[in-house]
Amino acid sequence: MVRIVRSFTDAHTRVAREHDLNLPRLEVLLCLRAGERISQQELSERLLVTKGNVSMTLQAMEAEGLVERRMDAADQRTHRLYLTNAGRQRLAKTKPALEALMAGMLGFLSSDEQRTLRKLLGRIEQSFDEISDV
Repeated sequence: MVRIVRSFTDAHTRVAREHDLNLPRLEVLLCLRAGERISQQELSERLLVTKGNVSMTLQAMEAEGLVERRMDAADQRTHRLYLTNAGRQRLAKTKPALEALMAGMLGFLSSDEQRTLRKLLGRIEQSFDEISDV
């Protein structure tokens, strides 16, 4: 299992580097593509990293023009996160490489096997969430 995770991480790191990103920045872009307007706290929980790491990554990405932090109108202690046009464009450029990577990693599985794998991985992820709530 560790070898699979390491290989997956290494492959994503290569894709990130090919598009002038590092892995944390790619992960932030992918996470925000899945749903903008999340808080920095929510992002750190989704990425399983500290708030300090998220803050440093976001500062660099904001300076590069990839993301934008906006004050939450209802709670001015909270910043909501958004992709900028430049962030969307950078992410769009990574899409073919990410799709090719996933096709290469999962292409030997049938569609049914891929669905089963996603379902099983979702259950494993859910079990981690339940363990961390204890």
